[in-house]
Amino acid sequence: MKHKLTVLVAISAALTLAGCSQTTQSNTQSSQSKTSKVAKNSSDNSNTSTASSKNKDTYTKLSASKMDYKTTASAIAVYAAQKYGDTWEIAVNAAKQGNLGVAFRSKDATGITSDNDGYVYEVSGTGKSSNARYMLAGDGADKQVTIFVKQRNLGTTSLKDIVAYLNQKNDADLVKQLAEKTQLNVKLAGDEDTQKITNNSSASVIPSSLQGTWYTADTGNGNIDTLTVTDNKINDEAGFSMNVKAKTSGSSTSDGYMNQTTINGISFYSFTNMGQTPGQGSTYLAPHTEDGQSVIVSANSNGRTNAVYWKSEALAKKNSNKQFSDLKY
Repeated sequence: MKHKLTVLVAISAALTLAGCSQTTQSNTQSSQSKTSKVAKNSSDNSNTSTASSKNKDTYTKLSASKMDYKTTASAIAVYAAQKYGDTWEIAVNAAKQGNLGVAFRSKDATGITSDNDGYVYEVSGTGKSSNARYMLAGDGADKQVTIFVKQRNLGTTSLKDIVAYLNQKNDADLVKQLAEKTQLNVKLAGDEDTQKITNNSSASVIPSSLQGTWYTADTGNGNIDTLTVTDNKINDEAGFSMNVKAKTSGSSTSDGYMNQTTINGISFYSFTNMGQTPGQGSTYLAPHTEDGQSVIVSANSNGRTNAVYWKSEALAKKNSNKQFSDLKY
């Protein structure tokens, strides 16, 4: 009897130990499962945090050294709208629904007095004449931008500083969206400069072989530059504008006259500011033919080619920075 009791006690103890072992194992597995889930969640949160951090660092950025003329005009407009409001803000808000039009005006027509010898860019989002204006001086990222409301000078800053300001505000996407809808050298309703030119131009001065809209990609960075020539006026997006008169006398700094000369066997037309003689500072243009296409050759006073202008953007891109054997470089 004593022996049976001993066996029963031993069996009971064994069963108790087995139960404890299973409970411990279950608790251990549960703990490991919870630990694994916590680790996974921690990992997921880390990945989310990293992705969020990356998203914050992937805003589109503008580069002052790689801006074409339309993007430059758009950047200046957005900057001025935020910095000064007024008619600039009206122009930009209207342009979001339509187009950003930029007219090329003379200082005489706008009444602006400035030491800058360039011409005035007038910005509008409605297609009508506007008081939102700016002038440019210099080149590249250090180009100086003077901003006006009507004739009032609001200040001068560099394109580099404008771009830095816009990048800080994360406005690059807005600038690029407006740049796609920017139209240069437009005629705005109520543009007094257009009327002034028409009234002073009773006859065609510039030959028809030069007239039209021409395009070049000989800019060094592949951007398209547009040259517009009418019977009495020359405009290009690089900042040159001239009302061409039949006589070599006049008082306006935006007026010039035309002469014809042959350089390196090519017949060029020189365009020179009033009061100056043809030479350094003059613009030389020649109607020419390359690859069976009518082109305009732009050169300096020595006949060295600055750019070749084509009848379409596609041809300009195709012949970007190409040198032709019959031209001097």
